[in-house]
Amino acid sequence: MKKLFLLLLPGMMLLAGNAEAQFDKGTRHWGATISFSGNTQVYKSNTGTEAKLGNQSLSPSIQFGKFYKDNTMFGLRFTPFFSFNKQSQDGWGNDYDIHNNFMSLTLSPFIRRYKSLGPKWAIFLQPGLNLSYLRGATKGTDTEKEHNDGFGAGAYILPGIVYRITPRFALEADANVLSLNLNYSNLNSINSFGFNAGFTSNIQQYFSIRASWYLTTSN
Repeated sequence: MKKLFLLLLPGMMLLAGNAEAQFDKGTRHWGATISFSGNTQVYKSNTGTEAKLGNQSLSPSIQFGKFYKDNTMFGLRFTPFFSFNKQSQDGWGNDYDIHNNFMSLTLSPFIRRYKSLGPKWAIFLQPGLNLSYLRGATKGTDTEKEHNDGFGAGAYILPGIVYRITPRFALEADANVLSLNLNYSNLNSINSFGFNAGFTSNIQQYFSIRASWYLTTSN
């Protein structure tokens, strides 16, 4: 089923060109999502030494936009990301405690073009830009906290699908497996470039679900 969807999606976007407009000019759009992940690992040796590794991350996201013509929307997405990492060891005089935290604040202007597949279904293609402020912090057992500031910029193309549960409320899924991303970042005087063609071996990363609202004067 996954392979069938990947093969059919580009064709559906082309064949749906004559479908009746589903998103009218002047419609306002709001969307929100949140993701959280975390894990803790503990290692104990026969000598009594204990090491702990912990990582937690949180990433809420909100976006809004307005259709400046039928089926075409200009939007803006704001996505903060927070990551908290801790390493510690106890035993045999080698005790240490290190905290590494990271934060990014990303603003993404985008344009989204919809194609209707019926009264409730539609697909979209969304090109956009990412502009980010980056901040890292490190605190060791016997050291002062150090901060590093930086910035990031990138461009992307992201397809997706929409299911309208009601005229106002819908669920959206970004098809990350078909996305294209080009990124640059500078943090702590280190330049990083990255390109991602949207391929992953983890099926949980293929799609991200978002709650969305489409508001017009009639609904």
